[in-house]
Amino acid sequence: MLSKVILSSIASLALAFNVASSKVVAQMNHQMPTTERSQTTQFSRIEQPFWVKGAVTTAGLGLIGLEIWWFLLSKPKSQKAEAHDGIQEIDITVDGGYEPSRILVNAGQRVRLNFLRRDPSSCLEEIRLPDFHIAKNLPLNEVTSIEFTPDKPGTYTFNCGMNMFRGVIEVQPPDSTAKVTPVTISQATHHIQPELSVPTESATKAVKTLEGTQEATVTVEKGYKPERVIVEVGQLVRLDFQRHNLSKCFDKLLIPDFDLAVDLAPNQTTSVEFTPKYPGEYQFTCGMKMYRGVVEVKPAT
Repeated sequence: MLSKVILSSIASLALAFNVASSKVVAQMNHQMPTTERSQTTQFSRIEQPFWVKGAVTTAGLGLIGLEIWWFLLSKPKSQKAEAHDGIQEIDITVDGGYEPSRILVNAGQRVRLNFLRRDPSSCLEEIRLPDFHIAKNLPLNEVTSIEFTPDKPGTYTFNCGMNMFRGVIEVQPPDSTAKVTPVTISQATHHIQPELSVPTESATKAVKTLEGTQEATVTVEKGYKPERVIVEVGQLVRLDFQRHNLSKCFDKLLIPDFDLAVDLAPNQTTSVEFTPKYPGEYQFTCGMKMYRGVVEVKPAT
């Protein structure tokens, strides 16, 4: 219905413009002095056949209608993730957008999205899932997997780093007919701890100084490097954050479990100190909570 209204409006505007233009040309010819009209007679107007005008107008309106349908009215293609060994998995091609752009999954079950980036555009070199606090780089012509567990049904978006291209994850209520995968004791113990969306490709162990302070340097560029800092419980920790990324997201550093919220000046090193009292994993994030890292606190040796 909306498409018909839009196309009718465009056709009416085109017809009105054509009629108005014809009246203006006729009035100008009528008001033009005789001498000027005689000079302009050497340029004769070539009258196109009516069917040519109709064909051009129809083609133009068709292209406009196609663009409106493509950008406003077309629905994104959806595809349901397939469950393998208890994980809902799907492959997504990144090429001028995301294909498929709508993913159907069930709540309460692990999801793995495999992004294959084909498009060299810098806009698509990063993928973000704000609702799950995930932000990750997508190397060109490589498959990058992202895992998370949606707890509640709903619609969640994912987008590129510049928020120009988007996709949707539609989380449906749990499928009661789905086969239940037995959970071993080791798996149950693992899921007791909070799940983190932080990739663990890079990790470093803090170095102890002569004074007993555990020190580590974290570079703030396309995220945090390393993404995991390993320390021991009960000893002072000093983290030196070297910020090179000018994005406003990195203006603030948050470590909620230690009540820390500090400003990170661009191209400078900012140090934070705290003493972890209990073993565990503690997150640090940017101000917008798009990028995250982990401080892994181990028992004292």
